[in-house]
Amino acid sequence: MVKPSMHRFGLSRQIILASILGFVLYGVMAAKEKIPPTKSIRGHVTDRNKTSIVGAKVFIRNLSKKTTTVLVTDRNGLYSVFGLDPKVDYEVHAEYGKFVSGTRTVSSFLDRFDNVFNFELSEESGSPLKSASDGSIKRTVELQTPDQVTILGDWYRPSSKTDEKLPAVLLLHGYGEERNVWEGFINEYLLKNNFAVLNIDLRGHGASVLKGPERLVADRSWLTDSKQFPLDLGTAIDWLKSQNGVEQNRIAVVGGSLGANLAFLASGKYEVVRSAVALSGNPQNAQALARGSENFQPHSILYIATQGDDQRADFAQQFEKLTGFPVRVQVYQNSNAHGSKILQEIPEAAALATEWLKNTL
Repeated sequence: MVKPSMHRFGLSRQIILASILGFVLYGVMAAKEKIPPTKSIRGHVTDRNKTSIVGAKVFIRNLSKKTTTVLVTDRNGLYSVFGLDPKVDYEVHAEYGKFVSGTRTVSSFLDRFDNVFNFELSEESGSPLKSASDGSIKRTVELQTPDQVTILGDWYRPSSKTDEKLPAVLLLHGYGEERNVWEGFINEYLLKNNFAVLNIDLRGHGASVLKGPERLVADRSWLTDSKQFPLDLGTAIDWLKSQNGVEQNRIAVVGGSLGANLAFLASGKYEVVRSAVALSGNPQNAQALARGSENFQPHSILYIATQGDDQRADFAQQFEKLTGFPVRVQVYQNSNAHGSKILQEIPEAAALATEWLKNTL
C-alpha cells in the first residue's frame, strides 16, 4: 500500500485553509455591503362609518412586470405585504362589492419604505357607479409625480366596453381652472365614441394641491417652467401606458390654454401620443415647456382658436409652422371663447375635435 506523502497533506491543508479564509472574507464584505431595503404596503379598509370591512380585496399592481397581487383584509379590516422591490412603482386600490376606491401610487423615486394606505369605501370613494346619463364607469385615481406632487383625477370608460382595449384621451385644463371644465365634452362626445378618458387636476389646481405633506399653490411662473406642469403630463401618460384596458400607442392629449401648450409638448416628446387637440395655445410658452426635450417632433395636432380671443388665431397659425403632418388649424369667427369654453360654446368645434381624434388615433 502506498502511503500519502507529507507534501500532499500539506497542500490539502493549504487549500482548506485558503477556502475557509475566502468564506470568512466574503462574509465580512457582505456584512459591510449595504443591502437595499425592501418596501412594504399595509393599511386598513373601512366603510363610511369607519367600521372595518372583512374580506375586502386590495389590488397591488407591479407597473414594471404588469402583474397584480390580490390581498384580502382580515377580521380587523387590515392588509399587508412585505418584501417589495424598492426600484419598482406600484399602484394600490381596494374593492368590496360594488365599491372601488381611488388608486394610490408607491413611487420608486421616494425613499418611503413603509407605505400605509387606508381606504374608505362608500358612494363617495370613487366607486364605479354607472351613470344613467352617459352610460360610463368612473373612478377617482391618485397619481404621484417624481417631485412628490399628488395628482387627482377621474378615469372613465364606456360601460359597454369594459373588456376591450380602448384608445385613451388625456384632458388638461387651463391655468386657474379645474378638471370639471371637460365634463360636457367627456359625456357628450368622448364616451359616446368609445374613448377611455383620464381627466386630471394639474398641480396647484382643484384637488391636486399637495406636495408631500405641504400645501401647494400654483404660480404663473410655472407656465414656462419645464420642471412643473410637464411632470404632471409625464406622470399621467405613464399611468395610461400601464393600464391593461388602454390600447398602447393610441393615446391622445386634448388641452385648453395651458393644457394646449402641454398637448403640443406631449405630441413632440412622447412616442405613444399619436394625436392631440390644442385649444387657444401660446407657442412661446409651449416651446419654453419643451425646453430640453430630445428629438422633439410635434405632429398630428388640431389647433382650434376663436377670432375674438386676443392673438390666439395668429398663435394657431404660428403653431402650424412648428408641427409635422398631419396638422390642421380651425379658427371660429364671431366668438371670443377661450380654451375649453370653445368646446362648450361651439358644438361644431367639439364635433371637429372628436372627428380628429377618431381619424388620427
